[in-house]
Amino acid sequence: MGLCWHNSCSGYHHHFSANVSLRIFFFFLAKPTHDTRVILLEYLDWVNPVVYQVPVSYVTPVASAVSIISFGFQAVLSVDSCRIKNKVQLWTQGILNICFSIATGMEYFQVNDATERVSRGYDMYKKPFADNSMPYWEIARPMLISCVAVSSACSLCMCALAYYLHMEFSWSLYEHISPDLRMTARHVKYLAYLVFLKVSLLLINLFLITYGLVDVHYREPEFGLTMTIIPVSIIHAILAATCIKKEYMPGMVVVIMFHIAAIVYLVTRLIVLTGDGLLASTLMKEEMLLFATFALVFTMISIVFAVLCVFNFGKGLKPLLQGQGTNNIPTSTSALELNPRHLSIRTMDSERMSKRFDID
Repeated sequence: MGLCWHNSCSGYHHHFSANVSLRIFFFFLAKPTHDTRVILLEYLDWVNPVVYQVPVSYVTPVASAVSIISFGFQAVLSVDSCRIKNKVQLWTQGILNICFSIATGMEYFQVNDATERVSRGYDMYKKPFADNSMPYWEIARPMLISCVAVSSACSLCMCALAYYLHMEFSWSLYEHISPDLRMTARHVKYLAYLVFLKVSLLLINLFLITYGLVDVHYREPEFGLTMTIIPVSIIHAILAATCIKKEYMPGMVVVIMFHIAAIVYLVTRLIVLTGDGLLASTLMKEEMLLFATFALVFTMISIVFAVLCVFNFGKGLKPLLQGQGTNNIPTSTSALELNPRHLSIRTMDSERMSKRFDID
């Protein structure tokens, strides 16, 4: 009875702490998401339709869209991290939060500059780009400052929560996957690849949205080709997740080739943005460089873990991922409660497992 009570309390504690962590993180995410939405709506009421003739009109909508997408992705990633107890994803999310905090700080200066340009601009018929009787910047400025402050606090909160939940997630992985350290290491590599795959997908798409709408700005054929990469990257991510789970070697060869193609594309865009050409003189250049650099790093890491996962094909992980395998930790305690000898063996095994877990 003592063992049953301990296991149930442990499970409740894990669920409770993860639940509280989610509530804290969502509290930090809710305000910047709401403020960004208000900034976007106020901007759409402030400008006149003629403003969309110039690229500067896209700065505020694109920056707002990037913030909303990133905050939404963080919320989904947080739920997923607590659901699957993925400590790699937890720490990666902390790094991603820092990236988004930097982008939010850049957004303040970009929106400020765009607002000044739009407020002074007019078209060839002398029609102003915006209704200057509306105090748009007086509304947007405190909200942008609030977004920067809350986003930075969210990054600190995420790092603290990652440290707090790290040990709980480690034990959950050890308990529910396998006490075999080699099998656990294979599973961690699999989870790490999925994490970097998701994060690189997000960062690449954020770069493509910003680069296509603000820098390329509908110039064909590059705009069409740039926007085509977005659905292709999503299909690639789905294919990668499927092939890695089913251990399908030909599919993984194609997946790795697409990873390499993404690296080549990002490198060429970084060269273009840091060069002396027309595309290098653009608005939101800092955000593009930030997203492209982080996307490049995470894509390169994705290739490394994809290769490591391929080396683990045929070593017993596939049945476990498909629910056909079980861990080696007994779940039934009824026999142990009736037999003191088994209880003693169970206690000794638990102590050995605890020592192995500490080493791990």
